[in-house]
Amino acid sequence: MGLARDARILKDGELFVVSDERGDLRRTFPGAGVYARDTRFLSELWLLLNGEEPEFFDSSAERTDIAVFEFGNTVFRDHAGRDILAHTIALRRCRTVRRGTLEEELALENYNPFPVSVELALVFAADFLDIFEVRGFPRERPRGHILLPHHDGRQLRLAYRAPDDVVLETEIVFSRAPDVVTTEAGTTHLADLAIPRMLLPGHDQLIRASGAAHPPRAFALFRFTLPAHGGERLTFRAVPRELLERRIAVRIPDVSRLTEPAEGAAISFARVRTDHEFLDRVLQRSLEDLRALLTPFPGGRLVAAGIPWFVAPFGRDSLIVSLQMMLFSPQLALETLRFLARYQGKKVDPWTEEEPGKILHELRFGEMVRLGETPHSPYYGTVDATPLFIVTFCELMDWLGTPALFDELFPAVEAALHWIDHYADHNGDGFVDYGKVSPRGLEHQNWKDSHNSLLFPDGSEPVPPIAAVEVQGYVFQAKRMLAAVLQRFGGNTRQMLVARLRAEAEQLRERFERFFWNEAEHFYGQAIDGRGRLVTAISSNPGHCLWSEIVSPARAAQLVERLFQPDLYSGWGIRTLARGMPHYNPMSYHNGSIWPHDNALIVAGLRRYGFDRQALQLVSDLLEVATSFPYYRLPELFCGFGRDEAECMVPISYPVSCSPQAWAAGTMPFLLRIVLGAEARAAERRLTLRPAFPQWLNEVELEGVSFAGSRIDLAVRRHNGRYLLEVECDPDITVVLAAASAEPRR
Repeated sequence: MGLARDARILKDGELFVVSDERGDLRRTFPGAGVYARDTRFLSELWLLLNGEEPEFFDSSAERTDIAVFEFGNTVFRDHAGRDILAHTIALRRCRTVRRGTLEEELALENYNPFPVSVELALVFAADFLDIFEVRGFPRERPRGHILLPHHDGRQLRLAYRAPDDVVLETEIVFSRAPDVVTTEAGTTHLADLAIPRMLLPGHDQLIRASGAAHPPRAFALFRFTLPAHGGERLTFRAVPRELLERRIAVRIPDVSRLTEPAEGAAISFARVRTDHEFLDRVLQRSLEDLRALLTPFPGGRLVAAGIPWFVAPFGRDSLIVSLQMMLFSPQLALETLRFLARYQGKKVDPWTEEEPGKILHELRFGEMVRLGETPHSPYYGTVDATPLFIVTFCELMDWLGTPALFDELFPAVEAALHWIDHYADHNGDGFVDYGKVSPRGLEHQNWKDSHNSLLFPDGSEPVPPIAAVEVQGYVFQAKRMLAAVLQRFGGNTRQMLVARLRAEAEQLRERFERFFWNEAEHFYGQAIDGRGRLVTAISSNPGHCLWSEIVSPARAAQLVERLFQPDLYSGWGIRTLARGMPHYNPMSYHNGSIWPHDNALIVAGLRRYGFDRQALQLVSDLLEVATSFPYYRLPELFCGFGRDEAECMVPISYPVSCSPQAWAAGTMPFLLRIVLGAEARAAERRLTLRPAFPQWLNEVELEGVSFAGSRIDLAVRRHNGRYLLEVECDPDITVVLAAASAEPRR
């Protein structure tokens, strides 16, 4: 069972629904539920037709806010004693999520030439678990109490009183009153609930539950007499509410209340069309998913990291998505930077790992955060979000840069730089590193943040503080790019800082080459631990260093050759860990799986160093992967099994991969920018294109590209071995085709 293929997921705003292919919310399906603000407001929702499960035909959740599920009846005997043949009564379930409400229409259609009486039962239950509990995190404090379901006419209420007297309620309103409502008591004590057996995202281990306790269930029974060749309709809506609040915790501000955050103006994406049908479908799917993931959180609007586990603000994820989407919407990066600047660290707090200038890792609003059981208020345990904040600012200045934008955001950038220089090197070795401080924090705080993602080849664990290889590249990139921005916008008073940043970047590059290079493997190590030992595991991480351009040109060819050896390259992408490593597992989260965004950053780096053929191979691989998954949607990750492992091999789902997931959705738009070779210089009002198209692509059109306060429409076509450019833009904007030849480099 995998979420990417088997789940039907809908989202609008902060409300999202995870169901199985039938549309049911069952305790046996990982993460099934209706969620809002990190709380599961419905944990069970399923239906019976005449006391049995109807026969499932098909379903679709291709649109992110609407799903349809189709069923037929099984054989039964009606009240008149007639045997009703199978597939003579259709049941269609249409589900929508809009403005904080789940709505469902159930349509029954009788295809018999005589009336038929049927009974439709709907089953509801709500455990009101915090999302961390759903994911298997243990509780440290007593839980609250679930109230028994309350029925009144057309209304059904499920409710819960938390330990801090917050009362949560799911209100269900039917279009007609049920004929009968019954209750199955279950347990009202959350401590007695059995969490079903499931795989945890990022842990590569199972949680198991003893017993079969469940929250109270309500059974709503509706009786219909369907006319001959006619039908009936039933609708209901479910709305999550917070009714009462008397806080006993002060970890998070009152913005965590379950109220509707103000939504800003819609963010528009540039429109795209190519001459490749499947690429167009994947691109449209990606843009639709990103619109759905764009969420109005308390404090601002941000792209949520992924459904179901990570519908929350994440620093690293939102910044990478902003970088991926710069060609399609620089405004997305602007809103992301503003949001993260609001929550930027101001003080030293070991519980949340906050430090002055540091960018948050994750912000949550559920009960466990309210009661101080987890530090996500926000939690700052990330080593890479802060340099990526600077990189994103610099990219944004390249696309939209104005003195006013510089003045608005530079104080936050300056604070982030201060964190890098004064807080981020714990052992004075010249590298930015991390080590767990909070007792409920993360062991690993780079993008591979699962507990077993970093091991020596002999299986032993490194000792913190840990300097991850790709993070050094991000820091190098941040300082070098910031120096260029300051030279253009910083004025005379900041030119000494320009020189300092460039000198520090070069010093970091020299140390990086001296300490991270593993001559025996002709490759860079994955990290350096607190004892100065190089972790020589062969991983995808050094590929990011091509993107950041910290890699010595003399060693780039060796790095690329190693990345494409069969133990790392699966035929569908670069694995997170080489097949020969002792801790390799193609079904793991970070130790042999394949992540689309990871490969996309490698593709960007390959093009920067002139390895166009290898870059285009990965672009082709990822497009093929996307077309093999439902709705042409790239998953968060997929298993690292090789294309050549079986004659009929296909990309295999990772069981609890988020889908849709933000930086997976941003991958294909980012790859389009990479094959176009778009390099923006807003200060010079100049956009340069250095295209390198795969063999299957000959034409790309973009309308509404936002650049330097203006709009650009452009088309790049390959014809007779050369690239041709058509462009419409303001007369003071220059769009240049830098490489007319269609022959790829290397």
